Amino acid sequence: MTPGVTRLRPWHAPALARSFILATGPREHVAPVAGPTPPAFMALAASVPGLVPDVQGYAAWANESLVGFALAEFVPDRRRANVSVLTIALSADDIAPDSVELAACSALLERLTADAGARGYVSVFVRLPRDSRFREVFGRLGFVGAVSEDVYTRRPGPTANPGPITGLRPAEQADAWDISQLYRTITPAALQLAESPGGERPSVPRRRLPLFGGGRAPQEFVVDGERGLDGWLRIHPGTRGRHTAALMVHPRRAALTRPLLGYAVWSLMDSGRLPVRVVVHAHEDTLRRAVEDENFVKTDEREVLVKHMSVRIAAEVPAQALDRATS
Repeated sequence: MTPGVTRLRPWHAPALARSFILATGPREHVAPVAGPTPPAFMALAASVPGLVPDVQGYAAWANESLVGFALAEFVPDRRRANVSVLTIALSADDIAPDSVELAACSALLERLTADAGARGYVSVFVRLPRDSRFREVFGRLGFVGAVSEDVYTRRPGPTANPGPITGLRPAEQADAWDISQLYRTITPAALQLAESPGGERPSVPRRRLPLFGGGRAPQEFVVDGERGLDGWLRIHPGTRGRHTAALMVHPRRAALTRPLLGYAVWSLMDSGRLPVRVVVHAHEDTLRRAVEDENFVKTDEREVLVKHMSVRIAAEVPAQALDRATS
């Protein structure tokens, strides 16, 4: 049996409540969500038009029962869509997903990727645990691995006052070009193609509602060097029950990584005693050593998968779709 898929609407709230909010049965968060807000509540909010901008919800149905849901981020000024939530109800936790569960995952992905193509997006990406039991479904639908990444978390605790960092200052609007050049210099092409519309890197601004624990606005800093920017840092206090930090350092000043990370931890601890999260990609060996030296521990291992879309250029394709496909 192939589950049917519809867009989430307000009148689906009772089914969401029965199957995923009040129910205690097993379910798998195929695309895990970090933070305190349960995915079902995020889906409930996304079912109300206009409440969560740029997010579309989808529901999978089997025998008139809700068996799964997904949320996709369609940010208007980006060419890449993001599967931010994908949750499937399971018959049991300790066995492999059955045919209906695999079919529900497949049907949700097929529907949202079709919508992405119709809207003119050139790729869709999703983050999965490296040992995901649903990995084969994505492979059959054309998703390929782009990059692996590890999530490191530091528990709240005292930290030493950071020493002075030569050239460190708050980022300004005029730094945007230099930041983008630093990003392109140090980031592999595969990761650039897979970056999230909701990611923490400088190429993609975050869009979050306070309803979902967006916390305070992030702060950005840059480090001036003799030949342009040598570093960039973003700290985001109180993001979904935790602090987050992201940084880039030019290879010519690799020794800057540890002091910049220390400054980030010290600044965030001053904003509240919450865990600090840093994402380390496979190529970032210097950052990996720095987070381990700063008492971060690895808490998650993920793989970024990407499906590149084919956009058919025809008279009925909206102008904005053609712009995205050719820009």
